[in-house]
Amino acid sequence: MKKSLIIIFFFHFVFLTIICPYYISAKDDHHKEKHVSVYEPRLSGEVYTFLMRANGSYYLNENWVKGDVLLISGEKAHDKRLKYNTYLDELIWLSSKTYQPVKVDKNLVREFSVNLPGEQEPAIFHNITIDVAFRSEPLNIFAHSLYDGNISLVAHRRVIKTGERLTSEGGTLISVPRLEPDPVFYIVKPDNEAHEVSRFSRRALYRIFPEQRDEIRTALRRERIWIRSENDLIRAVAIIDEVVSQ
Repeated sequence: MKKSLIIIFFFHFVFLTIICPYYISAKDDHHKEKHVSVYEPRLSGEVYTFLMRANGSYYLNENWVKGDVLLISGEKAHDKRLKYNTYLDELIWLSSKTYQPVKVDKNLVREFSVNLPGEQEPAIFHNITIDVAFRSEPLNIFAHSLYDGNISLVAHRRVIKTGERLTSEGGTLISVPRLEPDPVFYIVKPDNEAHEVSRFSRRALYRIFPEQRDEIRTALRRERIWIRSENDLIRAVAIIDEVVSQ
């Protein structure tokens, strides 16, 4: 009897000190594994039908490129194959499961970024609604962020139809649209009022900031800024931001 009690006590001790902790640990590890699995935010929209061929491109990037999509919910979808249709101002996503192109529901997107060939930094586009000066209705666009400070500079990378031509395919005449990039640049003030930069010139900027006109003119002349390109405009807006923030 005494010997039997010793044997029972021994096996009970082994179970409590070795087997039971191992079982609990294995169960915990399995539980943790289930919770560290990667959650993939779902993009949603409607199946996209590619537009008719054209002279020119409907897209910022003709080929699919990798990019990220930040949703209104705060979730972020990483490394998606994306195209930005600048003619429709719509984000197109190639589903990795169905291999179908999807026009992403714009109301669900806060911003997206695309890694364009030859560029070191991704191009970031914010889904914004701005009050444009001298325009009756607010404007909702995917805006390319070029400078972000107390004032910001964004570009609407739109493509417009400038004409069309008739061509014969299989004995049938079809109309082929002619497309050209026609970007619009906006300076957005802290009150969300946006002003279109009508052309690349210092005078166009003076009209947007009439109260600081003299200070801005002096600063741009001191830095020898002549606005002939997009990069010149970005440099000028950075200097203007310093002036108006003083």
